[in-house]
Amino acid sequence: MRSLSIALLGGAVSTFALPTTPGECKPLSSLSFAYPPTTIKGLSAHVIFNNLTEPRGIRIDEQDNLLVIERLKGMVALTKRNDSTCVGWEKRLVISQADLEHGIEIGPIPGKKDKQYLYASSQETVYRWEYDPKNAAIVGNSTILVYNMTNPGNFDDSNPNHVTRTLLLQPDSKGKSEYIIVSRGSAGNSDDGAADVNTGRAQIRRFSLTKNDRPKQGYSWDQGTLLAWGARNSVGIALSKNQKDLWAIENGSDNIRWRDVDIHNDNPAEELNSISLHEPDKIPIERKFYGYPSCFSTWNSSSVPRNASQPVFDLPTGAQFSILPVGTQPDDAWCQNPKNNKPPRLVFQAHSAPLDFAFYDNSKCSPKENNIGLPSKWDGDAFSSFHGSFNSEPPTGYSVVRIPWAGDAPRASAKSTTGYEQILYAPDKTKCSSQCIRPVALAFGKQGQLYVTSDETGEVFVIESEK
Repeated sequence: MRSLSIALLGGAVSTFALPTTPGECKPLSSLSFAYPPTTIKGLSAHVIFNNLTEPRGIRIDEQDNLLVIERLKGMVALTKRNDSTCVGWEKRLVISQADLEHGIEIGPIPGKKDKQYLYASSQETVYRWEYDPKNAAIVGNSTILVYNMTNPGNFDDSNPNHVTRTLLLQPDSKGKSEYIIVSRGSAGNSDDGAADVNTGRAQIRRFSLTKNDRPKQGYSWDQGTLLAWGARNSVGIALSKNQKDLWAIENGSDNIRWRDVDIHNDNPAEELNSISLHEPDKIPIERKFYGYPSCFSTWNSSSVPRNASQPVFDLPTGAQFSILPVGTQPDDAWCQNPKNNKPPRLVFQAHSAPLDFAFYDNSKCSPKENNIGLPSKWDGDAFSSFHGSFNSEPPTGYSVVRIPWAGDAPRASAKSTTGYEQILYAPDKTKCSSQCIRPVALAFGKQGQLYVTSDETGEVFVIESEK
């Protein structure tokens, strides 16, 4: 039996049993990209499933099922088949729930080796289910872990801003899920209220999964431990290799001006920020601030037209600046002081719209001699999905990128414009966004292949080494 979960007024969730229905299998030979991307030499990509409803977050369970959020519809499992009736992937319904947006996570259940905990989020709530990976089915009703996350103005908006609520488990030294980390964006492109930490917006918080005193109704958002604020829309988050830090990739604002000069086409830069997970309760709140809504990073000042009647925007790549009027605090100097505003560790082309961030761990690939995984020389590197944005001319993003890593940080400096490379991209970005892939979420398979969702084209595809 399957279950149907319906969000009720006030955040309660009711789950009803449904009869199991046969899955839909699509032969790989029948599938192709709606808008074929280009891959760099040595890689290939192909669609494994299409006609999904805005596929967003993706995770892989213990049985190698791909679990995919269909935005405002629910969650499906994609299972690989290779039999007489279908060589391809079969889609089965896992959860039918019309408030799920993007966030998804999966982890162990202590004492139940054949079951896992499955997590998903709406813009308001983080839910958890017991999950049976062998049958790709939830068991029983959901539990609410976190609530009170809806941004003002988003309750009745058919196209609300920053609703993703990305989820990430932080395990303890034995692999038990100790915390769940949740990223919540701002209430819009410009959200002055996010300058007040008490609004709870443009923040990343974590919540204990092991405390015996966890409220029965779940945690209210403000009860979580603050990890970062002034983080405008950090949709992509990942643990560092030593799990002492959190890496968060940030979407900058659109249509910004500096001292009334229009600098928006090539600024601000998208950011990669490092956030400490070591005793965050002991870190002063001002040392957890990442700039938004006033401080931003420069990508390319040289592209801003010069006008004798206007001040010259000539800051180097990575430099911080304020978008507030002259004579108003915080100003450029305030934003450039790392004691006030934590600067990014790396920056990216403005308006690329990064939506996920993941590390490639080749040591976990099986078998080691596989011929479809990404190159072993990329072991330890980071990868990000660039969804693409309307706010630059020509359009930018619409790609999956590799970020070379060295030790515990990006190889390139924060001042670099060459700290990453596209490995898959729309070949003609002048046709974007209407005729391009829109990469959203990333998940590495056990053989080192990289699965990617593309929401506007309704596809899940995989990037592999070329055979």
